[in-house]
Parts: sequence; C-alpha cells; structure tokens
Amino acid sequence: LLPRQRNKPVIKGIQTPKKEVIRLDSIRMLDPSRSKLDTHETQRIISVLDEMIVKLELSSLIPCIIDSLDSFADMLGPEITNDLIEHQKLSSEREHLLSSFQEEDSSRAEEQRDCLCLLEQHLKSSVRNILRLLLANPSLCQALKYEVCGRWSSAEAFIKAFREFRNFMHERLLTSPLEEKEKIQFMEDISLRIKKNTETLTALKAELAATIQSRDEKDNVIKDLKNSLQDVANNYKISVLQIRQEGENQQKEELRASQARCARLQEDIQQLRAQLCTLVLEHRESELALRKVTWKESLSIGSLKLVELLSGLPAVCSAQLPVVVLPGFGMVKRILNYGCTGKSSQKCCSWYLLSC
Repeated sequence: LLPRQRNKPVIKGIQTPKKEVIRLDSIRMLDPSRSKLDTHETQRIISVLDEMIVKLELSSLIPCIIDSLDSFADMLGPEITNDLIEHQKLSSEREHLLSSFQEEDSSRAEEQRDCLCLLEQHLKSSVRNILRLLLANPSLCQALKYEVCGRWSSAEAFIKAFREFRNFMHERLLTSPLEEKEKIQFMEDISLRIKKNTETLTALKAELAATIQSRDEKDNVIKDLKNSLQDVANNYKISVLQIRQEGENQQKEELRASQARCARLQEDIQQLRAQLCTLVLEHRESELALRKVTWKESLSIGSLKLVELLSGLPAVCSAQLPVVVLPGFGMVKRILNYGCTGKSSQKCCSWYLLSC
C-alpha cells in the first residue's frame, strides 16, 4: 500500500485476520521505530564501526598481498611496496624470535619478551602506516578487494562477527529505552510462549508415540489373528481335502467290492440258471407223463362227480340250451335231443361238459 492509503479507515464488514494482526505487531515490535540516527554521537559510533570493518578487510588482505608482492608492485607503488617489505621483515623476525624463545633456556626469557613486545609495536605501527596509505587511495582499495584471491578463514570469520556486532549496535542505537523495554518484554513473552509450546509439543509427541505404539500393538495383534485365521483356513482346507480324498478312496473301494460281489452273484445266477435249465430239461419228460396221468385221473373223478350231480337235477325241456354252472366243474350245457319211436316221441336229455 502507498503511505496515503495506510491511514484510510477499514471498510465496515471486512475484518483483518487475527494471525496477520499478531504478525504485524511482532514485526513492529522487533523493528526499530526510527530508520535514521538522530544524534551526532550515534552517527559517530556507527561510522567508527564502519571504518573498523574497512580496516579489518584491508588488514586481512596484507598477508595475501605480501605472498604475491611482485604481481602487485606496479599497482601499489614504491612507497606501499617498501612498507610491505618492511612489514614482512618484521613478521619474519617475530616468528624467528618466537621459535628461538621456545627452544632456548629461560635465562634470556625476559630479554626476549621485551624484544617481542617491541617487535609487536613496530608491527602495529607498520600495519597502521600501510592502512593509512591504502585508505588514502580508495580506488586502490577497491581494486585490491577484487584482485586478491581471498583471505584467511579465521580473518573472514572475525570480519563476519564484527559486521554482526555493527548491525546489532546500529539496531540498539535506533531503539529508544522504552522500545527496548517493550522489546525485552516481548522477547520474554515469546520465550515463555516458545517454552509452553515446546512443553505442549513434547507432550503431544509423547502422546503420539504412545498412540503409535498402541496402534502398532493392535496392528500386530490383528496381524497375528489374520495369520492364525489363515492357518485355520488352510488346515480346514487340508482336512477337507483329506476327508474328501479318503471318502473318494473308500467309495472307490466299496464300488470295486460291490462290482466284484455283483460279478460273483452274476456268475452264481448264471450257474444256477444253467443248472435250472439242465434240471428242467431232465425232468420235462417225466413231468409230461405225470401230467397226463394226473389229467386222466382228475377227468375220471370229475365225470363220476358230474354224473352224481346231474342225476339229482330235474329235467326241463326247452327250446333253449341251458347252461348250468357246477362248482368245481365249470359250465355244463344240457342239450335236448328228440327221438321218435313209432307214434310216440321220447325226450332224451344229455349233459355236456363245456369247461372246467
């Protein structure tokens, strides 16, 4: 939004989200209320820190420049080159003195310590002189920053930390005491909130871990039940197949046994039929003879009984031919025959056996 539009009233019915309001308040609380330094002292402090950063950057380049002094001699000029050579000599003497101080006896330790302090003062003066000559030529400083390959890692870390200190001091100088107090209170509230959130998060993590463990245990129980059910189903299938196989085998055995019994019975039947036929053929003639004798005897006995029965019946003359049913003899038909003897006629009655 433009600065003019920031002070416009909010349209009724449109509410700003609470999260955005909290975020804006946090940003306002953390950001300083002023964007520029309003006093000469604060400006002087920041300028000193900026100059210190520039000097640190240039001083960290001096060892790299000395290592490649021949390539930078034309760019630096004779005065700076001579100072760098002198600085290199002082550094060599210091290193030699430090090495000899470690190797020799402690009798000359005090004298060597004084010489070392003197050399360090000369080195500091040399560095200040080199920095003064370099800062007098800003274009040379910029060219050296681009031409030099790099600086030591320790120097780079120190410069980075000093920049962070400069930014921190700049922010502190822009913040009023009341704002600083509010900021401290705000940071304490944030820390307390973070602590509570951390405790809540820890409790939730513990609850989540317990829930996951319970779920895993239930999953394991369900898995075991599934495996047991699968084993039961497999065992059931195997037992069913075994029972079916045994039933089929038993059925086949019984079928084979029944077929064998049927075959034996069929053979026995055929043998009995053959014997029967043989016996029938053997006794057929005697049977016919017996039947004839039996028939003749029954016929003679029947005739005698028929005569006895007919003698007791009255004689009836009629034009019809009556049929009489006698028990045990079948139907008997009486036939009237007329015969003439002279003038008189005499009725004759004869009985004929129709069927038995």
